[in-house]
Order: sequence, then C-alpha cells, then structure tokens
Amino acid sequence: MALDYVSTSKKILDAVGGAGNVASATNCMTRMRLVLNDESKANDDAVKAIKGVKSVIKQGGQYQVVIGNEVSNLMKEFNKLGNFSEDGGAKPAKAEGNPVQRLFGFVAGCLTPLLPAMLGTGMAKVVLTLLTTLNVMSSTGPTYIILYSMADSFFYFLPVMLGWSIAKKTGHSVPLYMVIGAALVYPDFISLLGGGVETAAYGTFLGQNCTYLFGFLPVIGASYTSSVLPMLLMAPVMGVVEDWADRVSPNVLKAFLKPLLFLLVCTPIVVVVLGPLGSVLGQVLSMITTVMYGTVPWLTVGVLSALMPFIVMTGMHYALIPLFTNNIATLGYDVVVLVTMFCSNLCQGGASLGVAVKTKDMETKSEGIACGISAIVAGVTEPAMYGINMRFMKPMIGAIAGAGVSGLLAGITGVKGYTMGGSPSIMSLITFIGGNDALGPFHSVIWGAVCAVVGLAISFGVTLILFKDEAPAAEVNTDAIAAGHAAMAGEEHVKQVSAAPLDIASPMTGKLVPMKDVPDEVFASGALGEGIAILPTDGKVIAPCDGVVAQTMDTRHAIGIVADNGVEILIHVGLDTVQLHGTPFKYHVKADQEVKKGDLLLTADLDAVTKAGKELYTPVIITNSDDYTEITPVDGAEITAGQKLMTVK
Repeated sequence: MALDYVSTSKKILDAVGGAGNVASATNCMTRMRLVLNDESKANDDAVKAIKGVKSVIKQGGQYQVVIGNEVSNLMKEFNKLGNFSEDGGAKPAKAEGNPVQRLFGFVAGCLTPLLPAMLGTGMAKVVLTLLTTLNVMSSTGPTYIILYSMADSFFYFLPVMLGWSIAKKTGHSVPLYMVIGAALVYPDFISLLGGGVETAAYGTFLGQNCTYLFGFLPVIGASYTSSVLPMLLMAPVMGVVEDWADRVSPNVLKAFLKPLLFLLVCTPIVVVVLGPLGSVLGQVLSMITTVMYGTVPWLTVGVLSALMPFIVMTGMHYALIPLFTNNIATLGYDVVVLVTMFCSNLCQGGASLGVAVKTKDMETKSEGIACGISAIVAGVTEPAMYGINMRFMKPMIGAIAGAGVSGLLAGITGVKGYTMGGSPSIMSLITFIGGNDALGPFHSVIWGAVCAVVGLAISFGVTLILFKDEAPAAEVNTDAIAAGHAAMAGEEHVKQVSAAPLDIASPMTGKLVPMKDVPDEVFASGALGEGIAILPTDGKVIAPCDGVVAQTMDTRHAIGIVADNGVEILIHVGLDTVQLHGTPFKYHVKADQEVKKGDLLLTADLDAVTKAGKELYTPVIITNSDDYTEITPVDGAEITAGQKLMTVK
C-alpha cells in the first residue's frame, strides 16, 4: 500500500524531535537510519504509531525506523525537510582491515571524490600539450594561458580540494578544512616562503631557508601547490582540534570562537611542523640520491623510477628540483628527475590502461582509459595514481614493476635528459635529444623509446595478471536494456499480484535458519514479511525466480526482486551490513533489469563480512506477504542455491 510520503515524513521528523535533532539521515533496503543528537527527544511510541512504520530499533548509535520497500521513496521527501546528509554530523564508519589497508582506504576515500575534476583537468592538459607540440597553438598566447589556467587550477589548489574531501570523509567542517588548505597556497604565503618579502626576517633551520612565526617558530621554505601529504597528515590533527574547540567554546560564543580556535591552533601546526616535514624528508632523499647516483648510477635510476610514485605522492619530488637544475648546469644533462619520472609516469599510465582492459565495469573502464592517456601523453599521473592504481592497489604493483625495469634499462643504456619540457611523458622524448659524446645526439631518445615500450608492456601485463575485477558485468538482453531505459524515463514497474502458487528457489547455498531465530528484531518479528533465513557458505546470490530487479542499494548489501506474478522478494545479505558501505559486495545486475531464475544477482565476500564483525544471516523475505494466504518454507537443515526454498500461495 503506497504511503503519503510527504505527510509520513513530517510526522516521523516531528516524532524524533524535529530537524534540529537529526544529525544525519540515510537508509538501507528497508529502514531509515537516523543519527539523533539527543535520542531522549524521540517519542518511540509516536513513531511506531505512524502509518507505514513497522518498528523502531535503536542499534549502533542509530535510530532505525523500519518502513519496508517504500523507504527509498520516503527518504526523498524526508531529506527535503532539513539539511540532512549521509554523513552530516554523524561519526564516520570505523575503518576495517589491517593498518596498511586502512591507510590506503583513507587516502583513496579522500582522493576518489576529486576524480572527476582530476580527470577533466588532466585531459585538458593532454589536449593543450598536443596542440602546442603540433604548433597549432602558441604557449604564450592568451587562449593557451586561459585554458591552461583552468587545466592547472585543480593541481595548483589541490590542498584546498583535499580540505573539502577530508572534511567530508571524516564528518567535520568543510569550510574550516578548506581554509587550512587555502592558506598553504595563498600567494603572499608562497612569496614569503620564497624569500620575496623584504621586511621579513629569514634564517636557516635544519639546513633549510626559513622565516619565523611569532618571531621564533621556524617556518621552512617549501612549495605546497599540488601536494597531498600536508593535508593528509593534518587530517587527524584537524579532527582532534575541531572537537576540542567545540567542547571548550561556550554556546553563546561558539559561532565565532570555535572556528577561531581551530584556525589559530591548526595553522601553526601545518606551517611549522607537518607541512615542512615533507620538505625535510625530501632533502634527505635528495642527499641519498646524490650519493647513490655518484656510486651506482644505473641502479639509482632503476630504484628511483620504482619509488617515484611514492615520492610524488608525498610531494617530495619538489626536493629533487634543485638536484635537477644543478645537474643541467654542471653536467649538461639529468637522469634523477627527467628519466626516472619519465619511466614512472608512463608506467602509471600503462597500469591504468591494464585496468581499463581487464575490468568489465564500464565506468571504471572509462576512467582507466582517461587516466592512462593523461599519464602517458601529458605526464599528469595524479588521476591514474589516485583514481585507479592506489584505489585498486594491485595495479600499483604493475606500475612499480614496469618503472623499475624500464628505469634499470635506462640506467644501463645511459639514457639522459637534456632539457625540461614539462611533466615527463611520451612527448618528453624530444628532450632526450642532445649530448656531445660518441654515442650521438639520438642515443638517448632511441633508448628512451625502447624503455618506454618495455615499461608500458610490463606495467600493462603485470596489471592484467594481478588485477581481479571485483565482479564482471552482468550479461543483459534487449528486454533488460529496454527496462533500463524505461526506468530512466521515470516509468515504474507495475506489480501484478497473481493467485497462482509460486515456488521460490534458494538464492544462496548454506544452512537454513527459521526467521524467528535470526538475531535481529525486525526480521525475527516478521515486521517486513514472512520467509526464511540462510547462513551462507558461498557468496554467490542468484535469482530465486523469473522477474525484475525492483530495488538496489548503493551499499549493494541487499536486492529486491518482483516475480512475474507479483511476489515481492527481499534478499538481505548479512545483518546490519549497510554499515560496510558496499565494500564486500558487488552487483551483477541493475535496477529494472529482467532476470531469469538462476541468474547471478550479486556476490559477497563472506570472509570480509565476518572480519568486519557482521553476522552472515541472510533473510529471504516475501515483503508483500499480506497479499497471500500461505507462505511455506521447506523443511531441512541445508540447502543448495537453486533448490526449492519456499512456496507462496
């Protein structure tokens, strides 16, 4: 029975204490999941009495209002009543996995939202590089300057962008975090660190030029444009400081005192300690590199090429620029920056293209192609590095392997760069032309091309071997495509309830558990409908009958099917698995897609679900049970996917 979503939303909001009491609001397959500032203000009995509400559950810091299949439509109206968000004022989900996985997950979580802008500006640089290389456009003309300003703006202001994404990721104040990032790239601050302010006092600290904050705190001269490390290092600090400032600020003064305290504490930390940390580490790396190159030049090129992604990731590659300029001035060539970054950048692109070829997910394929071209043609590696290779981790192994081998070959064959021609890319081969030795001016460019082919082949090949697509795209027929177009046009699937009995097959293999024994009040009580649960031993979920995919979730932990005769089936993999944010799950079908009995619907990494502390009980529920007179689960202890699970009459 359809709800009056507008009226029901208003009643629920009033009953839980009003918009001011809702810190965040989201939903899973059947429940509204609210985080309330003060749960004591919510009237549980009043919420339960609202038409359409089946139950209220308080669990894991969430106030869960059980609605059923219509929850997603209800949430659309509910969210219009206040400035609610999925993260809002709620605490972010606890990271799972080992420390390395959590670190990579956090970094990827902060950088992935920036991917659209990163891809767009990166590809713009590719176009501009081609236009200027082919002499179609002058790099000194106003058109180029305007377009390049747009293309370079994202990377120049990367700390600001990171301020936004880190705040969103951690559930803190977006404007305050962005201010810290903006301060690092503010023109006057850059000029001050560069020694361009005549009235400023300058000195040295740890062998670095510096100025002074408050007259005594050394601020090392460093460049923070295009860097990621300072803001990532500041993430936990900013979170602690903001929470502290919120606690100590009286309510009457909080509007201005909290942000003032935050900025006054965080600014010295980032400019005095965490920001310069990358610069200091870079100088140490530069000294080590100088010694290595003087002793074993060919091995140095190979090792640095392999390590370059991590050097760039921390922003420490800027510390190599003085070494590059010194080499060009004294030796007439350079290998430490030009050659190693050339090998590394191409292999980042090769790995990204490997993902594009291997994956069957069209969005990832498109991203992989764009990122690969950006790295190979323009030397813009951030999209490939952060958007693809770090995101999936294994492609980074391919990139490192390819860069290491091609760098080693470049070192052995004596490949050198003679001038800087922008970010090293395949177009940079022309900067390898030169030299006055017996090998001739084209020695480096010829072997550089060979190294490029070797590096691309290895990074691409290793990625093809190691990268495992999270799930192959489902095969769809023309009817399914038509259904998809109908859904995009706003057409709804019309349920035709039939009195004819229907046998529902088991969607999973495992142990059968009566619904009353499921350790979740909502499912056990039958509030969502009758059915039976499965403790699965295999992560594959198949269609239990012919029908249409009626509902999917961003978190991919559950799926709804409407049988051809109108039976509505909900398959909910695990308990409270919405909190895993989709990580262990992958859909093989889309909403409104027609499916046949036995088609693969989704896959679940059962080990990951268990390690995350979630129960594997998988309820299979007939959500429109009231439309039928009898729902009879089969008897037995074990069941195999595809076998008869229940009969609906």
